[in-house]
Amino acid sequence: MTQRNESAAAGDISMPMVTLRSADELADALPYFMGYHPSDSLVLVALQGDRGQFAGRVRLGIPGQAEDWDFIGQELPRCLVQEVEQRAGGARPDAVVAYLCREPGPGESGRQVMESLRPLADALLATCRDLGLRVLEALCLSDDRYWSYVCAESGEGCCPAEGRPMLMPGTSVIAASATFAGIQVRGTQKEMETRLTPLAGPSVAAQEEAIDDAVGEVLPRLMGKKGCLELAADTLVIVNGLIARLQENPPPRSMREDERDDRLLTDAEVARVLVGLQDPETRDRATLWMDGPRAAAALRLWRALSRRCVGVYGPYGAAVRTLAGWAAWCVGDPTEARIALELALAVEPDCGLADVLYRAIGAEMPLETMRGALRSSMAGYPPLNLPASVWPPVDVTVGVEAGVQGELFDLGEAEDGGEGEESALPHRESEVRGRRPSGGRKTAHGRRPKPGPKSGSGPKPKPAPAKTVPRQRRGSE
Repeated sequence: MTQRNESAAAGDISMPMVTLRSADELADALPYFMGYHPSDSLVLVALQGDRGQFAGRVRLGIPGQAEDWDFIGQELPRCLVQEVEQRAGGARPDAVVAYLCREPGPGESGRQVMESLRPLADALLATCRDLGLRVLEALCLSDDRYWSYVCAESGEGCCPAEGRPMLMPGTSVIAASATFAGIQVRGTQKEMETRLTPLAGPSVAAQEEAIDDAVGEVLPRLMGKKGCLELAADTLVIVNGLIARLQENPPPRSMREDERDDRLLTDAEVARVLVGLQDPETRDRATLWMDGPRAAAALRLWRALSRRCVGVYGPYGAAVRTLAGWAAWCVGDPTEARIALELALAVEPDCGLADVLYRAIGAEMPLETMRGALRSSMAGYPPLNLPASVWPPVDVTVGVEAGVQGELFDLGEAEDGGEGEESALPHRESEVRGRRPSGGRKTAHGRRPKPGPKSGSGPKPKPAPAKTVPRQRRGSE
């Protein structure tokens, strides 16, 4: 197969044409297709033409329940065909390479992982045949080794029982080409997810108590409109101060140094911000920290807040992970943005803003278009009494493009000018989270939109989002 000019995960740098001729090279190529080393994932790579040129990809976390595998094996290849057809103007892919990635659990071997995933691989191979797709290779990657389901199915038995070792990092033809092109592969998916995963250990109880206290302080203020606006203003003032504090301190040089940022934030500050950001309007306003060094510091803050959504307050992570995804996109890292938004949607599947951002990245929407749409969507929000040094963090009058107005769910129509039944944006190179019921379009706040004019005819009346009453822990712990 031939790989050229991979997706946004590897940046916009064009890689010289690379020909991959063996299972060794295909196994080694996966992180270059993705921009990182996927964990516990099923990846399908589509190929077109006689030379097998890269045409797109889809990825899905391997479902934990084996009874879901038949459905996934049937649906994921169809999703891949649909994505490629949308990208290539109706041209179908000709072939596919499949990867099943999972590390062994305690006391488990890579071979046992491979055998346990065989039913999923068989379902994928059968569906690809039904769709007329040639499966060039289907590999299980586990414990630094790989096995081929294709050669096992054909009876050739080219892989020994213990599998074949992966190539040494940096020694393959695609690694050399990526180095020449200046493309770097990130760490593992698990490492990137860890930066957004709630902390464990003795500090958790104190953070949970602080959030309890913040919830108790906030509840009376939510009873009136004035109190809600004051709470939003207070939250943004604290956010501004925390971003400034992080700017004054050097950023972590690696994922392992994130605890430095954690030490810069007190439990009480974190608790007040987390509770305040549960209001969708306040969360939306926080997206305006997105330019220059403030965006980099804001990303550090959203990561740190995600790590503090501990215990029963895990669902609070949807808002800050959405902000982390947006900030990562703004600083030029769509790979981290996708992962952050996936984690946000895992916590809150109906988080409309996370879903819109995720789709926009997959559709390779221009960043400035999304910036303008976000600013426009906040035009009807009531003003807040904020110091000039705090608000706005950017010039909100810049970048609002013609035709990008009203609710964010209209972005699909604003991009292509169509009036389809659904507003779903095409995933140019899709990271598939899984299927959810299609109950009609939703706004960025997850509510059904009211009937109104299309986006090209000006902004629609916008109901105020419902205020979220934070949840508290049960008292007996």
